[in-house]
Amino acid sequence: MKRILLITLVTCWSASVLAAKPNILFIAIDDLNDWVGCLGGHPQARTPNLDRLAASGVLFSNAHCAAPSCNPSRSAIFTGISPHRSGLYRNGQKMRQVLPTTELLPKTLSRAGYWSAGSGKMLHYFIDAPSWDEYFPDKKTENPFPRTLYPKKRPVSLPRGGPWQYGETDWGPLDATDAEYGGDYLVSEWVGKELLKKHDKPFFLACGIYRPHEPWFVPKKYFDAFPIEKIQLPPGYREDDLEDLPTEGKRLGPNRYFAHIRAHKQWRNAVQGYLASIYFADTMLVMFWMHSIKGRMPRIPSWCCGLITVGIWVRNSIGRNLLAGAPVPGCR
Repeated sequence: MKRILLITLVTCWSASVLAAKPNILFIAIDDLNDWVGCLGGHPQARTPNLDRLAASGVLFSNAHCAAPSCNPSRSAIFTGISPHRSGLYRNGQKMRQVLPTTELLPKTLSRAGYWSAGSGKMLHYFIDAPSWDEYFPDKKTENPFPRTLYPKKRPVSLPRGGPWQYGETDWGPLDATDAEYGGDYLVSEWVGKELLKKHDKPFFLACGIYRPHEPWFVPKKYFDAFPIEKIQLPPGYREDDLEDLPTEGKRLGPNRYFAHIRAHKQWRNAVQGYLASIYFADTMLVMFWMHSIKGRMPRIPSWCCGLITVGIWVRNSIGRNLLAGAPVPGCR
């Protein structure tokens, strides 16, 4: 009976939404996991704006990504096709080689009378220009990232352990303002200006915030909010955590990152970098409200908002290591 009632409610709501053609603001935040105040993944996470957004709408606390990697997860969201159907399982695959003619969500909405625009990372390091009416940076470049400030010399915090190490596993504070840093600030600025404009059509506006994806370089003020001596390591870590896995799981499960980080006494520093990047990403949500409506967050019920966290465990490396012991949302 509950199942029938749920289907009925969803069907009625969907019909109402389709008839009204509301504006759609789609927010994607990369590698966020459940380190959000309203999900309780880490006691020191600062996400006041995400918490406000969650409190004003519907929060799904038992949501799971389609695949534990960026490319198949994002592709599944934008195509509606699960990896086991599409055959797109890995980051190294090219989506348009696997799915050369599949229509993406923004194009579907454009055909339905929407103006579809976006900024920042939506797909796996490309834009797919034909799917969008407008994009920032220019969709012709197929590069979803605006200029971003990075240290001139790398690595900063974690020495390279060998060719196996992902080059972006690094972090540190930058002596820069948000505007000087660029990156997600420029994405939020562009989205805010588009929200301010009067549009002739209902819009689908996608905002892709890249942090807290590695590398964790953000302006210094976000690091200062988490003094290193007060950083709490993730609760629940166990040295024997993989002992109950089958043989193949034990072969695939361990990796070199965690041992490398601990060998260089960087675990606490890495957690600081991740928390700082989360705080920065959360602040970017206020930035585009400020650019659009002078800092006032609108009443969420007047919008059709999607708050999507993509890629809970990206690469099965730094994510699993730093978040050791963190539960899957809703499975506590």
